[in-house]
Amino acid sequence: MKTFYTDTDIDEYFRVLTGFAPRQFQTETIQKILNREDVLLRAPTGAGKTETAIAPFLFAQTLNLDFPKKLIYVVPLRTLANSLRQRTEILVKNWSQVHQLARPLAVTLQTGENPEDPRFEGDIVFCTIDQMLSSFLNIPYSVGIGSANVNSGAILAAYLVFDELHLLDPNRSFTAVMKVLQQVKGISPCLLMTATLTDELANRIIEEINNEIS
Repeated sequence: MKTFYTDTDIDEYFRVLTGFAPRQFQTETIQKILNREDVLLRAPTGAGKTETAIAPFLFAQTLNLDFPKKLIYVVPLRTLANSLRQRTEILVKNWSQVHQLARPLAVTLQTGENPEDPRFEGDIVFCTIDQMLSSFLNIPYSVGIGSANVNSGAILAAYLVFDELHLLDPNRSFTAVMKVLQQVKGISPCLLMTATLTDELANRIIEEINNEIS
């Protein structure tokens, strides 16, 4: 089992995944996530944040690294979850054509409008913030109370990505996300991404979960 990787691995793998060389912020973020560090990433729209988020999960599978076997990608809007799911299916297909994984990866969607993965059983699960928070709090919208621990367990064992943080209500869902991050810190890596986030909120995240800004 390979338990290490090099900068060359990341560069070559990223080119296979996207067709482009990684930017510095992408390489640094991928390295930190593979090292199981939490990261707050602020980068402009169109800079390649989604590819940066998906890359370490796929790379870890191929490199046989000690890394979560599930990725839960959380967004504030249903339409965004659906579009990102479609983009990721293409990335996974591209990756699978070059690197043979032990089995095909399932990319699923869990929103109120498209509840196709109520137990978060996919390898890469795209969901809305309400679906993730309700499951984490053991009051899932998607399954009965009797199965609530299944969903919360899946979240605790997953690599978590929170996208478009700036769209969350700062006094409600944003605060709840901070509590989730405090609970999972040290268990699984988390990546928080935003195109626009005030310095005040960024500093609040750093103080509460001791992240680094990339």
